[in-house]
Order: sequence, then C-alpha cells, then structure tokens
Amino acid sequence: MKQSKGYSRAKFLNFSADSQLKAIKKLVSELEYYIADENRRRELIAEIQFLTPLCKEKLPKNLEELLQELPEDPHRLLRRLAKFQNENTYKDDQINIRIGDGQVVADPHATARASQICVIADNLRSVFNVGSLFRVCECLAISELWLCGITPTPDHPNMDKTALGTISRVNWRYFDDTHAALFAAKEQGMICYALETVEPSQSIYEHEFKLPLALVVGNEALGIDPQIVQKCDSIVHLPVLGWKNSLNVSVASSIALYQIIFGKS
Repeated sequence: MKQSKGYSRAKFLNFSADSQLKAIKKLVSELEYYIADENRRRELIAEIQFLTPLCKEKLPKNLEELLQELPEDPHRLLRRLAKFQNENTYKDDQINIRIGDGQVVADPHATARASQICVIADNLRSVFNVGSLFRVCECLAISELWLCGITPTPDHPNMDKTALGTISRVNWRYFDDTHAALFAAKEQGMICYALETVEPSQSIYEHEFKLPLALVVGNEALGIDPQIVQKCDSIVHLPVLGWKNSLNVSVASSIALYQIIFGKS
C-alpha cells in the first residue's frame, strides 16, 4: 500500500465533504495495513483523531462507531477494524483445482494421531489462509478446525474457492472469542500448544507432543494474542535459517501438523 503523506489542517479543511470522507477511509485502511508497525500505527491513529473533528459532515454511522475508540492494543484494534472492513479483498479464484482426488490407504498410526488434533485459528484475517487451513486439515484428517473472532467462516463468498472443496469434509466450529475456544479445548482434556515465535519456546522438531492436543495459530500481522499465548500449556516454533523469522500462517501450520503426525513420537 502506498503510504499517505499526511494532511495539514488547512489542506483537509479545503477538501469537499466527500473528499474528507475518502481521506479518513484511506487512513483507516492504511491503519490495518500497518497494524504490526507500532510507530506507524500510532502516527495514523493520531492523524485520524486530529482530522475527524474537522469533517464538514457527519460520518457514516459504522465509521463513526469505529472512530469513537481506536485501542492502542493492536489485537483489539485489529478486531475493530475487521468489523468495519468486513469484506476481504483477496482474489483466490485463479487457482486450478486438482482433479482425481479420492480415498487413499492411510497409515493407521498417523490417522489415530490426527484424530486427536484440533487446530484453533486466533483472529486470522485472510480468507485465503483459512481456506488453506481447511485444505490441510482435510488432507491430514484433523479432528476439528475452530475459527475464532474475525476469522472468516465457510459462509464467506470466497471460502470455497480457497478451500478447494474441502469445507464439507472438515469438522469446524466458530467461537466469538479465542479465550472461549481454549477453555473448551482444556475442558475436553486437550493440551494447548501455541505456534509462535516468542521466547521461551521450543522447536517443533525437539518437542514431544502429547495427545490429545490443540494447535493455536495466530493473525498474519500480529501473531497470537499474548493473552492467549499465556493461557497455552506450551509454546513451539519453527526454526528458520534466513532473515525472516516466520512463515505464512497456513504454511507454518502445515509444517507443524505434519511434524506432529508423522514425526518421531
């Protein structure tokens, strides 16, 4: 996204009411784009709060409600922004669907392990990533996929394009809050593992996973909410050798699940 240059008071007051509204919406979109950049995030919040009272006309109700409070905590802010920007803009219909899929002879030991695994998605934003999670959960016969908070659900118009026909083959549940999902998992006797790049954590290749378990994966820009991480029983990570310290959430989830199911145990 092209970064805005900022608006002075005089410049903003010279805008028409329609142009002012477009400018505010642009800043809101930019705020979500830079959600993980603390300095830029704070700059944008300050600019929005400075400009909003200067608008010539009353803002739309949903935008006005959003701007009444812009939380400093990025996870809370992301959830508020997602409620406002409730349509994803990802285009996932360019994927060729493989044909010839069908039942294969599976390793009974691996199947038994997979049946004791639940994946918990903590406020994912991208329907593409959630669709990919459905696909990997189906491929690995994962017991359930739990979608939490702003995570898109199968009723999203683009979900089936990204899940590639796997939605009906995966057991899933929706939780309004990830805390509730963790509570439910622990009530069912699951060990909760956070897949996150924080310290202290242990490599997935060194950790001995105990079943049944729930693997918690987090938002693309912010990772797992720290409050959720604290409630998990263990934290695991994928070791990297390059400059970036993490992978795309659906890719990372796939690697972790394959290791849990097919790794030495």
